[in-house]
Amino acid sequence: MDLTKLLRDWAFDPLNLTARRIVGDDGKTKVQLRIDLGVMQMEYNDRPDGYRPHGFPTALDYYQSKRELETEFSLNSEMVFELRQEAIQYYHRYLSLHQLKDYRAVIRDTRHNLDIIKFISKHASDTENIMVQQHRPHVMMMNITAKVMEKIHQDENDEAMSILRIGIQQIKKVYKTVLDIDQPELAPEVYQLKELQHRITDDGVPSEIAPQDKLEFELQMALLSENYERAAALRDQISKYSQSAD
Repeated sequence: MDLTKLLRDWAFDPLNLTARRIVGDDGKTKVQLRIDLGVMQMEYNDRPDGYRPHGFPTALDYYQSKRELETEFSLNSEMVFELRQEAIQYYHRYLSLHQLKDYRAVIRDTRHNLDIIKFISKHASDTENIMVQQHRPHVMMMNITAKVMEKIHQDENDEAMSILRIGIQQIKKVYKTVLDIDQPELAPEVYQLKELQHRITDDGVPSEIAPQDKLEFELQMALLSENYERAAALRDQISKYSQSAD
């Protein structure tokens, strides 16, 4: 089916993540994410693609059940790949849900990805572990941000600030002890949380992050993920945005 009309009616914004909820033909809530070449659609509940791998709700559930049955359990590269692919699905959904300000669902999905990272760290090779650990600070940041925004909406600013302070220290610890980075305070996730901290302190109601800051952050994530094609596209967008600002 030609998607031209659908894409024309929902313009892509390169400077902002754009997502929406819909009700599918099956009566269930879906989440749609507008990307530069189309639309990504995900289930709101359960696994984003609606698939039940090996008859289980998620791949993580399946491998956790195998671990309980096997005395000497380990993850090979194919198993890790399957878990990483599942984590990518959850990544797209929690970014969409964050844009929709559905923070409880963001907490749910980031918790799932943190559990995947923890599971791989326990049962996979050191090489596989390092490959997934580099994503851990970003998932932690999104989890912390969602928890903070929940507290802000409940008028619990002191609790929000406490979560932020603890979260910043936790991410710094991951950078220093797990990723072996000497200056964790320069990490993009730490920067983002400190920015959120300042916005809460200034007026009590965090405003939206500036479009260029969002692009810079997404560039850092693309580089960490070794998605160089995406990184090149983001650099072009940042350059165009800077020129228009001048």
